[in-house]
Amino acid sequence: MKPQFLKVPLKPELSFSIRRDVVPFFYNHWHYHPEIELLHIEKGSGTQFIGESIENFSEDHMVMVGSNLPHMWRCEEKYHQGRAGLFAESKVIHFLPDLWGERFGNLPELKAIYNLLESAKSGLHVEGETKEKVRVLMEEMIGMDGLDRIIHLLKILKILASSDDISLISPTNFEFSLDDLDNQRLNQIYNYTLINFEKKISLEEVAEVANMSPTSFCRYFKSRTNKTYSQLLLEVRVGHACKLLIDGNLSVSQICFDSGFNNSSNFNRHFKAITQKTPLQYQQEYWRRKRKK
Repeated sequence: MKPQFLKVPLKPELSFSIRRDVVPFFYNHWHYHPEIELLHIEKGSGTQFIGESIENFSEDHMVMVGSNLPHMWRCEEKYHQGRAGLFAESKVIHFLPDLWGERFGNLPELKAIYNLLESAKSGLHVEGETKEKVRVLMEEMIGMDGLDRIIHLLKILKILASSDDISLISPTNFEFSLDDLDNQRLNQIYNYTLINFEKKISLEEVAEVANMSPTSFCRYFKSRTNKTYSQLLLEVRVGHACKLLIDGNLSVSQICFDSGFNNSSNFNRHFKAITQKTPLQYQQEYWRRKRKK
């Protein structure tokens, strides 16, 4: 899908930005920018889109998004309803890959950091002790100025570059055109899907949202996203089911129907195809990991 270019604001006296956002919901348009983004979500939950990856996010979630890698965080619908006291909160750092200049970036001592930034082009999960160390440094950076900001950023990149708590988000090489004439149409498709995935969505219905015939819509969506619309819908539904399984408040049967599937057989088959686990295995594995922490 074709994302929109986003201009990241930066004060003229600063070389990179760090800020804390407290908002009703996160910016929910599929976008990209030349700056590398390091994001720690403190509060909030919903669906994360990075490259070709679709997955859930919740509080204490940390990722690094490489230069010009399209991404979006779409908060759950409750965040869009204007509920009193409900906010999405995050800390985010934006910096250009050549922040320190070409010669500085090519120093042999910085090879590990260079490799980290190259890997970030696929998006990176940050977990475990590394996430906590980076979170603390990001917290300290809020309000800093001068050389201390640069030193802290280097400390963060050093920790990330030497960590085993890092994993790729979107391993395939995601390519897209920078022509953004159809941004509005694609964002309408995504937002419509995220609002309505719990019920049946016919091809005619979503094609109408895009103001296209069903046949033209199928060709259009596949050419923009490298996947069929039915694949997207399955990934969103399974992602929602994963969240409900982790919450542990509903039976697997109820989760099946609450996620938009019309029978348990289809649900189990598609869930295993996407996660490589049955719903019960996924839930049990999550709680085993939780108890070990």
